[in-house]
Amino acid sequence: MTAIPTRPPTDATPAGADPDEVGTGAPVVTAVTGATPARWQPPAEVAPLTWADVRHRVASASTALGMRTAGWVLVGTGVALLVVGLWLSWLELRVAGAAAVLLALVALVFTLGRPSLSVTMTVPDRHVQVGTRLTGTLAVRNTGGRTTLPARLDLPIGEETASIGLSSLRPNALVEESFVIPTTRRSVVHIGPAVSVQGDPFGLSGRETLWTGVAEVFVHPRTVALPGRQTGFVHDLEGHTTQKLSNSDMSFHALREYVPGDDRRHVHWRSSARTGDLMVRQFEETRQSRTAVALDLADQSYADDDEFEDAVSVAASFVQQAFREENPLALVTSVDVHRGLTATWAMNELSRLERLDRTHVTELFRVVREREPMASIVVVVTGSRPRTDRLRRAATLLGIDTRVILIRVDPGRPLTVDTVSNVTSVRLPALHELPRAVRRASP
Repeated sequence: MTAIPTRPPTDATPAGADPDEVGTGAPVVTAVTGATPARWQPPAEVAPLTWADVRHRVASASTALGMRTAGWVLVGTGVALLVVGLWLSWLELRVAGAAAVLLALVALVFTLGRPSLSVTMTVPDRHVQVGTRLTGTLAVRNTGGRTTLPARLDLPIGEETASIGLSSLRPNALVEESFVIPTTRRSVVHIGPAVSVQGDPFGLSGRETLWTGVAEVFVHPRTVALPGRQTGFVHDLEGHTTQKLSNSDMSFHALREYVPGDDRRHVHWRSSARTGDLMVRQFEETRQSRTAVALDLADQSYADDDEFEDAVSVAASFVQQAFREENPLALVTSVDVHRGLTATWAMNELSRLERLDRTHVTELFRVVREREPMASIVVVVTGSRPRTDRLRRAATLLGIDTRVILIRVDPGRPLTVDTVSNVTSVRLPALHELPRAVRRASP
């Protein structure tokens, strides 16, 4: 008997189908799961071209090509003439436009290549006083194997620029040029960098090459020598001896007879045995003054620039005296305190100082009190505008054990020196009067 194959029932329930729909003949739909396609995002908008971008690209192109503004103006004028000449069929305009473009292209030929030079800048002294004549030297050598074309070296010196013309240099040829450094006023003069300029004679093109770094020349303020020593109230082993005798100190002076009340530890027994009387040691008092030179930078304290320059010179004179006496020094301004400086570094800092807005001389006293409380001598230098009574009132912030010297630079007024308690007020008409004022102010 032959087996008849049977077809699978069409109403079989497939996996995942709803039993209520079985046998209804409805098609069975099987769900297919998968990742949901990402939603389409429009491309980001391109940022519009700004005028700053155009200028930047033009500047980059000018640097790469060596074209200057005059060259670009000539090129633009030539192109405009060519367009107008073609539009109007005007031969003269077309010739003029072509000549302008051709001249700009010829100017670019002068910028091709880089000169083979060795440039050395020499400044003999980096620290000079106001009025000292100072010159530097610029040495240029051709290190290439061919003769160089004529060129120009530009050397910035402070706010000015010295232009040095260079003729054609044969291989290994050397030329030296000297330049003058301005020292008429206290300042920090920046010299360099030396820049060679390759370009056409008409100034249409030019390429610059840096050859040296930047050198700083410190023009120190004018100073005067001050007499004597400015002694304060700090006793110290390494201090300076004075004419005042003391029963107990570090500097031995002489022997004297014992008087009731003397410390028996200072009895010199060997001399007492020799003379038959008690002899004690006599000492000289030693003092070491911790000096704070405070310079007022407030713009409202000074009538003009010359008055401020005199004030800086007064402060510099006291700074130099402190270093000569080997006393600890702090240079104080309205915004900062400089300690542990050498004489040269202190004068360099004074060369940098400029007047400031939005400050007052009373702020200077607060800075000294908060940051230099151990100073035994405080020299405050200001201009003619602050009142003496206000300065004396502000000096009370420094304490009774601190000797305060208030110096007001006041041109056109006579020299006056007044001492009340621990505060000495000086009205100084000119810098050369400072030594006489210090002698009158000495205790």
